Amino acid sequence: MTQEYTIRDQVVCKGQGVGEIVDIIERDNLDFYVLKLLNNKDVQVMVPTVNDSALRSLIPKSEVPKIFSILKDKNIESLEERENWNKRQRDYSHKLKNGSVYDLVAILKDLKQNKGNKKLSFGEKRIFDQAKDLLVQEISISEQVQEDQISIYLDECLASLF
Repeated sequence: MTQEYTIRDQVVCKGQGVGEIVDIIERDNLDFYVLKLLNNKDVQVMVPTVNDSALRSLIPKSEVPKIFSILKDKNIESLEERENWNKRQRDYSHKLKNGSVYDLVAILKDLKQNKGNKKLSFGEKRIFDQAKDLLVQEISISEQVQEDQISIYLDECLASLF
C-alpha cells in the first residue's frame, strides 16, 4: 500500500533518518520523491512514488511516551546469549534498515545490556550510535525538542536499566 506524500512533508527514510520531501520529479516515466536528509543536507535521496516502502511517516507525538516506557522497561530479551556476533550483526542491520522505532529501541536495549557486561566492540558501538542517532532525530522532530535534550533523556532511560 503506498502513501501519498507532498512537498515539505517530513518522512523517515528507513535506515537513513528523517528527510524532507523537496520535490517530486518524473524520470524515465516514473515519479520520484526527492528527499533532503535533515542530518546531512548535502545528501538527496530519490524514492519511487509507486514503491515508497523505503519511507514512512514520523511517529506521532502521542506515541513518544510509549517509546520511553519501553526503553525504561528492565525486561530485555538479549541476543547475546542466543547468537554469535555475525548473526546478531545481521539482525541489527536488518532492524536498522527496517526503520521501526521499536526495532531501534530493541537494538539500544540489547547493546546497552551487552555493554553492562563488557566494553562494546567497534562494530557494536557503531550500530549503537547509529540506532541512537536515528531514534533521537525522529523523536526530536516529533516532539519539537532539541536533539541534545532527547539524547540526554534517552541516556537516562538506558542508564536506569542497570
